[in-house]
Amino acid sequence: MNGLTALAVLSLVTFGSAFGADSATARLQKIEDRQAIEQLLMGDYPRALDSGDWVAYAALFAKDGTLIMGGGSTKRTGPAAIQEYFSARPTPAPAASATPSPCPVPPGGHRTEHVVNNLTLQINGDMATDQAYWQTIVTRDCKSVVAGAGHYEDILKREDGHWKFSKREIVDDIPPRNTPASAASTPSSR
Repeated sequence: MNGLTALAVLSLVTFGSAFGADSATARLQKIEDRQAIEQLLMGDYPRALDSGDWVAYAALFAKDGTLIMGGGSTKRTGPAAIQEYFSARPTPAPAASATPSPCPVPPGGHRTEHVVNNLTLQINGDMATDQAYWQTIVTRDCKSVVAGAGHYEDILKREDGHWKFSKREIVDDIPPRNTPASAASTPSSR
C-alpha cells in the first residue's frame, strides 16, 4: 500500500469513526430526551394534577410557559399564575364517616386519575412538540366514570437542563359526561 492509499484509508476510517460517534451521541441524546419528556407528560404531570399538588404542577411549566384551556377562554402564563389559578379553586372536603367502606375513596370525597396515551413527539434540539390523548376518570361513592377526554397540544423546551411546557393547550374532544348528582360538583381538571 503506497503512502497516498494509506492516507486515504486512514482519512475514511477517521471520518467514519467521528461520524459514527457523533451520530451515536445524537441518537443517545434523542433517546434520553424522549424518556425525560415521556416522564413529564405521562408521569409527573398527571400525578401532580391528580394529587392537587399545584406547586409541583406549576413547576412543570417554563418561566414563560403558558397553559391554555376551555378553547382559549382560560390562559395563564408563568408558574406563579398557573399555581394561583388552581390553588384558588375550591376543593370539596370528604365527609367524615365512622362506617367502614369497601370503597377506597372516603364518602363525599372523590379521586381522579388522568390517563395520557397515544403520544406523538418530535424533538429538535432543545425544543419539542407533541400531541397526546387524555382521559379523566373520576371515582366518587365507589362509582367511576370517564368525566372527560381530549388531547394535548404542546410545545416543550429544555430550561435549566429539564424539559418543561412552553405551551400546553388542553383540548376537550369529548365533553364531560353527566355523572351522578354527588359527582356533579367535582372540578374538571385536565
